[in-house]
Amino acid sequence: MDITNQKPWHEIGVEVDANFSSREMLYKAKLDWEVSKIPSQRPKSYGNQETMRFFKGFFEAGEADIETIGSLDGARILWGLARLNQDFTLTGEDKVKGYVLLASRNESREKIEIQFITVRDSCHNMLPIASKAKPHIKNIFRRTFNPSFPFINQKPQAFDDEMNKKVATMVGLGREAISNFAADAKQLADKKVATPISWQYMFNVFQPETIKNIPSIGEKEVAELAEKNTKLAIETLSQVSEQQTDDMTAWSLLNAVTHIIDHRLGSNQDSRLRQAWFGSNAKLKTRALELALAL
Repeated sequence: MDITNQKPWHEIGVEVDANFSSREMLYKAKLDWEVSKIPSQRPKSYGNQETMRFFKGFFEAGEADIETIGSLDGARILWGLARLNQDFTLTGEDKVKGYVLLASRNESREKIEIQFITVRDSCHNMLPIASKAKPHIKNIFRRTFNPSFPFINQKPQAFDDEMNKKVATMVGLGREAISNFAADAKQLADKKVATPISWQYMFNVFQPETIKNIPSIGEKEVAELAEKNTKLAIETLSQVSEQQTDDMTAWSLLNAVTHIIDHRLGSNQDSRLRQAWFGSNAKLKTRALELALAL
């Protein structure tokens, strides 16, 4: 099995220049259509243009460098990813970068979800980072579309000082959370783990219902007990770690889990990314981190 170095959003998102206007970003991503062109009996948001303008304003207020935008689930989800320049490096030049992800998953485009994530530079594994910031914010640029009254409910065209301060505070909390995670990551990278313990860890992550003292059994029985995802994670361990199997670390274990979630699971790339960011696999990553820290 080859370990890919492609970003999980490869061919789903497009790289954009921070100097682009929101309309230019949408054009490059082929998302510059208006919801108003879709027949409907009920009012809809104008959609993507106002949402991307909000993304751009949010990233600028938070002093984050927008890198990529895209869509998922048949363009029902619009997302933007920006680098926070809140990075850290572990032993062996293992660089990890901090990002903020914005996403609009509701048809009205009214609520914008906010996530802070880290991305490992060598393999582009992602990990959600819990912060004290609110997980969503209202899209102040959203307008209601009505064919009879196209200019009702006009909204502001730019962030005011209060909004800029609000966003700066939220992003500041995200940076703080990533900085705190750096200490946890160093702890994981310094924690040596024996092979039998690594097996137990993978079972605890993917098969917690399997009541078995894994370190006490042989490799053959482990292979018989392991289900598909558990087996895949165990096989991935030696390939995502820069160390020999006997010297693997808790950081290696965590990255084996995040790697298969971001690059291997799911029926297609769109589904894989949705599950990694918004679905059950996002929770699975959090569980994997908690179990790694407990080793």
